[in-house]
Amino acid sequence: MGQAMSHKPILLKKLAQDNCGRFREVIGLIGTHRGAGVTHTGLLLSFYFGEELGKKTAFLECNHHRDMSLIQNAYEWSNQGDTSFSFHRITCFKEVEVSRIPEILGEEYECIILDFGTDLTLHQEELLRCTTKIVVGGQSVWDIHKLKEFIMNTETIRGSEHWLYYLPRAGDRTIQRLKKEVKRRIWSVPEAQDPTRPNYNARLFIKQSFTPR
Repeated sequence: MGQAMSHKPILLKKLAQDNCGRFREVIGLIGTHRGAGVTHTGLLLSFYFGEELGKKTAFLECNHHRDMSLIQNAYEWSNQGDTSFSFHRITCFKEVEVSRIPEILGEEYECIILDFGTDLTLHQEELLRCTTKIVVGGQSVWDIHKLKEFIMNTETIRGSEHWLYYLPRAGDRTIQRLKKEVKRRIWSVPEAQDPTRPNYNARLFIKQSFTPR
């Protein structure tokens, strides 16, 4: 994989730059298991970058879980279509096939968030092209075992030590213990019942986790 990624792919250049050549944030999300909270986290990030920072943001459902249709039905949106819906500067795209990603990238989004679900094998190439990679896990004992297994299975991927790991509602002791054990950047995602309205703790957490170290 390291050799395959040595030449910068054309798609990666499109991901990292908008049509004017400016850098833009491209965030790839993958979960260690179903129900970890990948889509919830993606929606939270979308509204942070779109509403809090005022960036034109695209949130892509790059899986077939069909959660995006449920999100569409759960809220009122300013614009709705068969394949997408939007609110202010945020546009959500439903069940996006890989072949359609370049079309969406051709638009002038300042932040693009891709929800790859839980299938790393299927979406590894697309995930590696993202400027920020986020792994979402769980905070229970058995979910943490899945997280450790995920890290073990991906430790040979170049750059994986810089990925972000999000554990919704995990306690400080759990986070600190895991950081020592796996030597990764692990964050506890604070409670955010409505991801379309990030509270103070959620906004602070996102800002801190995206601050370069």
